[in-house]
Amino acid sequence: MNRLPPEILSYITQYIPDENARDTRLIIPVTHVCRYWRESIISTADIWTSISSRSKDLAALSLDRSKAAPLNLWLDTLQIRSNPGFPDLIAPYMQNVETLFFCCASSIGELSQTLPKFPQSMPNLQSLSLSGPARASRWDWSSDPFGPLTADLTHFSLRNVPLYPSFLHFRALTDLVLYSDRFGLHVDTLLDFLEQNGSLESVTLDLRFAEPSLRISRRRAPIENRLRSLSIRSTDTMENDALISNITLWRGARLEITLAGLGTGLNGILPVISAIHLSNLQPSTFMEYRPDKWSIRLLGPNGSFSFNRFPGPEDPFAWFSLLPLTNIRGFYLARREERESFFFAIDPIVFPPSFLPVLETLAIEREPTVSHLLSALFSNPSSSPSLNTLAFLNCNLDEAFMEALTRFASKRKNTASAWLHRIVIVNSKGNLPRVALIDALGKHVPIVDARIGKNLPKDLI
Repeated sequence: MNRLPPEILSYITQYIPDENARDTRLIIPVTHVCRYWRESIISTADIWTSISSRSKDLAALSLDRSKAAPLNLWLDTLQIRSNPGFPDLIAPYMQNVETLFFCCASSIGELSQTLPKFPQSMPNLQSLSLSGPARASRWDWSSDPFGPLTADLTHFSLRNVPLYPSFLHFRALTDLVLYSDRFGLHVDTLLDFLEQNGSLESVTLDLRFAEPSLRISRRRAPIENRLRSLSIRSTDTMENDALISNITLWRGARLEITLAGLGTGLNGILPVISAIHLSNLQPSTFMEYRPDKWSIRLLGPNGSFSFNRFPGPEDPFAWFSLLPLTNIRGFYLARREERESFFFAIDPIVFPPSFLPVLETLAIEREPTVSHLLSALFSNPSSSPSLNTLAFLNCNLDEAFMEALTRFASKRKNTASAWLHRIVIVNSKGNLPRVALIDALGKHVPIVDARIGKNLPKDLI
């Protein structure tokens, strides 16, 4: 290690903090290893650029070692109150701040007291995240203190902070996050803002409009944009209709819809999803259904739908008949409930092979009764003709099931287009089928992988 050039050692040290680290506390112990390590690491300014209000002493040390390097500043007003003098500490370095995360500000005044002459004092700011009080209505909407804010921001996030008129002048954004329980602008103003930011690639919207009239769009055509990812969380279908129907996505973009509240359901949101959005599921797609987590997701390398909502007593797969799922190649069915008494009380889920003509991989987790799946999958050789991999994680694979699976595998072995190639069985408690049953299955399936563990193999899906 000591033969490494100092620049290589310093480069490696940058990866010690994880992606969520907000300061340099994890780097400090490395500087105590030896004099060579200490001198190499301390002399590299880029390592010390993460500054937080958690510790005033650590912030002072990091600021001194960062020299003139661009800074990532993480501020929490509750921590600042317990560290008197922190604003004076960071004041000389304000022009170096490239990323600012300001949390728990109760008012505009508190923001300006902590960051004197903000935003003029941060001419090099590229990423801004502001988090206000629990209710956005506590902020002062009448004045706009952000007029001088640089228009070169690329990452912008507001949580319970109003979207002030000065923000609408941004034109270089690539990422935008808006959360507000009292959104005060008309939805068409927001849509115009998204359209005018031609470089936007990722948008997350979690909005509750202050007045019902603000969410009724008057647009006649969807906006033009370059979005690669759109996430919308809503409480009713009117908000979804106003947003989704007016935001087209590039082919291959990712769409995530989260329905929050008791008055929403898939049957209310599906009609407003346009064919343009549906095309983003092409070509190959992965589907996951988790009834106990109240979520249904359609995922794929080129697109994603996410429906977080309790399916209800009706057949949830009836909803999917409205979607073009002929491209589904992987299906993952999981029950995450740890309480077995509740978990085993859930009725078996009916698997819909008719919706999945090109299915290749089926993975099942925590399904107490899996025998009902065999009749759906292997009722005839033409059912799921492309299926070649079955995986079971913590399922109840009793002797009767293993014998039935062996018979079905034997029948499919004689059909080249329906030949099972791999079966994976994983159980965290070691409750695996008997070796004789596994060997019998292996006579008809090239790969039978039975192991003790908590997760399915990563290469499976």
